[in-house]
Amino acid sequence: MRFSDQESILPSAPEGDLDRFREKLNAAYYPALVDVVGERPRLHNARLNAVPLHRSTIGFVRFGHQALVDPGRIDSYHVNVAVAGAIGSVCGSQSVLVAPGTAAIFTPNGRTRLPFWSDDAAQLCIKLDKRMVEEELAVALGRPVGRPLDFSMALDLASTAGRRWQQTLGLLVESAATGPTPPAVLDHLERALVGELLFASRNSFSEELAEPGAKLLPRTVRRVVDLIESSPERLFTAGDLAQHAGVGVRRLEQAFKEHVGSSPLAYQTLVRLRRAGEDLRDPHRDETVTTVMHRWGFSNHARFAALYRREFGVNPADARRAAHGPEPE
Repeated sequence: MRFSDQESILPSAPEGDLDRFREKLNAAYYPALVDVVGERPRLHNARLNAVPLHRSTIGFVRFGHQALVDPGRIDSYHVNVAVAGAIGSVCGSQSVLVAPGTAAIFTPNGRTRLPFWSDDAAQLCIKLDKRMVEEELAVALGRPVGRPLDFSMALDLASTAGRRWQQTLGLLVESAATGPTPPAVLDHLERALVGELLFASRNSFSEELAEPGAKLLPRTVRRVVDLIESSPERLFTAGDLAQHAGVGVRRLEQAFKEHVGSSPLAYQTLVRLRRAGEDLRDPHRDETVTTVMHRWGFSNHARFAALYRREFGVNPADARRAAHGPEPE
């Protein structure tokens, strides 16, 4: 599949009105500052078509005018593939000028900006569910993920691994363009796309992913990890988890210490903290810290704040304020 063909694969209607274009773009992806450079009140030959899939969104975007996009911190992982023109892209301290043959990878860990979008530029924009990416990383490693995933921003699509990722993306694009696709097929393609991305890119887990014969979690630990990840809202005791694993509490504790680096209950707390963090940073969930805290099984404000600050480096109230503004009085 040639990326120059994307417009025919994902057809879309012209969008000349900037306000309407901005509204549709923000609805499909993230709330963002979207503007053009210059005084032309209408866009020339603009195209926008975004298709929400199972746990991703894929779309073709062209302004037809020099533009800028600034969504700030995003709540997902995201890849932009240049189809034409040049796009200046920034994530945290990294920046890259994206042109055909390259892609830019953005993470939730740094502020995202596209300060330059040439008037002839077009991109294929892929939004990837944060939890899906981290789940696939854990599968690839064979163990839970204990630290943030960061990517080197530029992805060379001419490399062998880049071409393989591009081919998987082509299958997903074609699936999106040809009408209803069975959910199981979509889920498989999305997870395959993420898996290929982890190996095609340079990221903070590349060395571990490259290790031959990396040690997999033993079955007892994997069963407990899967239970906690699938039901994070449930508060399990050490006995509950040991019973689910089919071993004694002490044996499960020892296995977790060896293979995960923490106790089962500490891992359960970490998962609940991360889910609480996702809710607090979600711009579509305008809830109080107390509501989120209680949803994920925390009852003490001071302890929740201390745990959250230790894990994320900020207070939960500050995380919520960054996404929504101050809580109502």
